[in-house]
Amino acid sequence: MKTNQKKGFTLVELMIVITIIGVLVALLTPMVQSAQRSALKTTTKVLLTDMCTALERYRDEYGYFPSFLTARERTNLDDGSYSENMVKTLTGADPTGSQLSPSDRREFNRKARRFMEFTQDNLVQKGGNKWKIVDSFGNPNIYFCVDGDGDGFIKQGFPTVTDGINSADLRELVPNQQTGLRARAIAFTLKKDSKSAAADFSSEDVFSW
Repeated sequence: MKTNQKKGFTLVELMIVITIIGVLVALLTPMVQSAQRSALKTTTKVLLTDMCTALERYRDEYGYFPSFLTARERTNLDDGSYSENMVKTLTGADPTGSQLSPSDRREFNRKARRFMEFTQDNLVQKGGNKWKIVDSFGNPNIYFCVDGDGDGFIKQGFPTVTDGINSADLRELVPNQQTGLRARAIAFTLKKDSKSAAADFSSEDVFSW
């Protein structure tokens, strides 16, 4: 008399299936990681563009850019209190949401106008409870250059080969290094910053323009 028996996988068949799954995972993982980084670069570019637009609105409102940006060719928001200064400038409030002190209003935003808002993902407390603006990678090194003399060009401070940008990409970013960029405000992040031994974040070359 014949009995119905379910035939299971042999050890060899199981090993073949596991091997195929392993190969698929190995092939798909880089693609997924690449897609994730591409998405983070896109949201970082949106943040940089929004901040530049907000700065231009600030310039239209007051007739000048804040002095902490015009005092140098390039300002890294990770330096000193520049991130907090930027928040006060663009939101008209302290990073905690409190009203600006009279001295901060005079220096950063005398009408306490709100030109943009930061999300909890982009405004965080790092090291010593200092507030930092970070991009989608968690990178606090966000560089700004503004047209301080009002001629419509940013002539210095923009990325160069010393920032790790290859010459071909640089020619597209800044076609004429002599005249500079026709813009009132630009912002960018650099991949090289995450290579620092002290870096606890990732980063990419992302540009607002």
